[in-house]
Amino acid sequence: MNAVLNHCEENSPYLLANEEAYQDWRSSKLENRGQVTPLRVFTLNAQGLLAESQLAAAQQQVEAYNFVIFEVPSRDFSKHDFVTLNRQFGLHDLDDNLGADADKVTALRVVDEADQRAQYIPYTNRAMNWHTDGYYNPHARRINAFSLYCVNQSARGGGNFLFDHEMMYLLIRDQSPELLEALMRNDLMRIPANVQNNRVIRAEETGPVFALQPITCALNMRFTSRPHNIVWKSDKCSQQALNLVREILMQGEAMIEIRLCAGQGIICNNILHGREAFQDDPQHPARLVYRARYYQAIDFARGLGAQSTV
Repeated sequence: MNAVLNHCEENSPYLLANEEAYQDWRSSKLENRGQVTPLRVFTLNAQGLLAESQLAAAQQQVEAYNFVIFEVPSRDFSKHDFVTLNRQFGLHDLDDNLGADADKVTALRVVDEADQRAQYIPYTNRAMNWHTDGYYNPHARRINAFSLYCVNQSARGGGNFLFDHEMMYLLIRDQSPELLEALMRNDLMRIPANVQNNRVIRAEETGPVFALQPITCALNMRFTSRPHNIVWKSDKCSQQALNLVREILMQGEAMIEIRLCAGQGIICNNILHGREAFQDDPQHPARLVYRARYYQAIDFARGLGAQSTV
């Protein structure tokens, strides 16, 4: 692990040397998951926020499943309202990724084939396999949380499947700690540079699947099931570790399926997720989902009004 993470070594449950801390965290994680239902929907108040009386339950939901589902009391919910709600979860620093609008929020919709964004699956109606958001970002811009808000749902399909990255860590550690160690190596995954028209859009990036974030020591996961534009380390241990991740996803032991209705959304700590293919109805508004990516993980203590620290 990097020297900057030395302060995590004594207490982090995510380091293999800290077995006692891991067992305490594991017990708490599973206990929390047994006390709440993952598909609970939190209705926002007239100001487009969670009421104070809901905050404790929302925090427990995040600790258990690393996501919260919300719905707005009316369809009058703008991108500004969306960003303000995310700030209530301690999410302040938006990632300005390719395809994002000027406000750094991305409007996910099917675009015309002539649009340059059409080469990226989120802007099509095709299925998206398991991944975490921004797995190609450099270390200084790791995505630790993202949120979605469904403005218009598709006529058919378009549901999401979710898998808590902390549960993935737990299942792997319980089954094979040595393979978990392989998933934390800094040279495990390499994403080649994105070059278009002889211009480097994104530099090459190499890093681990599981890593700890500086300062917070939170667990971050970077993963994609896509076979293109990614190079995995080819030694036997690394391949076994990756196969274990894929097997766990296929078994679906901790997978959760949702289909957001118009007016609903999800805020999460960059969990593993994917999307079904979908079809729009020409007689109705096309599927439109707002997406916001953040460098921080969810932190209710940081909440509304806190200053950016990144």
